[in-house]
Amino acid sequence: MPTHAPLPLILDCDPGIDDFVAILMILAAPERINLLGITVSGGNVPLHHTSQNALKACELAGRPDVKVYAGCPRPILRELVYEVEVYGETGLKGVDLPTPQMSLQSTHAVDFLIDTLMTTPKKITLATTGPLTNIAVAIVREPRILDNIEQIVTMGGSIELGNITPAAEFNFYADPEAAHVLYTSGKKITTIGLDTTHQLVTSLDWFDRLDALDNPVAHTLTLMLRAFYEYDMKHFGLTGGVLHDPSVIGYLLNPLLFKEKDVHVEIDTSFGIGRGRSIIDWWRKRGLPANAHVVNEVDVKGFFDLLTDLLASYGNKKQKAEGALT
Repeated sequence: MPTHAPLPLILDCDPGIDDFVAILMILAAPERINLLGITVSGGNVPLHHTSQNALKACELAGRPDVKVYAGCPRPILRELVYEVEVYGETGLKGVDLPTPQMSLQSTHAVDFLIDTLMTTPKKITLATTGPLTNIAVAIVREPRILDNIEQIVTMGGSIELGNITPAAEFNFYADPEAAHVLYTSGKKITTIGLDTTHQLVTSLDWFDRLDALDNPVAHTLTLMLRAFYEYDMKHFGLTGGVLHDPSVIGYLLNPLLFKEKDVHVEIDTSFGIGRGRSIIDWWRKRGLPANAHVVNEVDVKGFFDLLTDLLASYGNKKQKAEGALT
């Protein structure tokens, strides 16, 4: 039995395979997380794909009750930049899921964020796994929402190298101005960047472990994750594919798996080679007050055990449902 009420959470994302995994992690733990809604932006692929992918994740999880809100289709200052090679044309390379029966909510994601945060009786956690456009626009339109945000946990940035440019990680590069808004908002941002996520590398043995769970959710994810398994090996010299966005949900479910440090982060909004870089003052050389909890280490085995247990629970849910019908 849980010892605390479920965490009130809004997920802002851009599915993408790894965002898809993050959604399924949340929906596998309703006793731990009260998902108030999913807000979606353009990012990994254009908005019409990312929003449909969020609906598909909810339907795969058997949760058609989840509300999904489409938001900003592009960054604040320029057109959307995305990489089809990583996740495919639709963002869900490796599978062809049916057109969702669920519908998007008619409310724009930014309006939902503002309305929900301005009227909440309890502070809400924001988990962000895509470009930060929706959150930034909401803060600019109504700064008072910051008072009702418990914490913001974001996948973005890097202490060292980038993955979309030599300097920048994709989510921050996609909309540096939005990232700048968050890191100058006065709210400390828990930041999980490439230095951590590149430790979360999938393996063929783990795929076999997922297949052995013998449930449709785990099977679908195995197909997706196998489809881009070799991309990170080829481009980053890793031993498998990386689970970037699920790290945020892993942190929320078990922060003890992660090590972090309070430091100052600045976002490069120039238009040179450094655009989108997270300048992380790890050794506090500038003497500026910390505005972020930056994660740099994760218990890899603990994380994959957590993820596997969450995915296994979908088989347990199916068995319970079937048992109730007999």
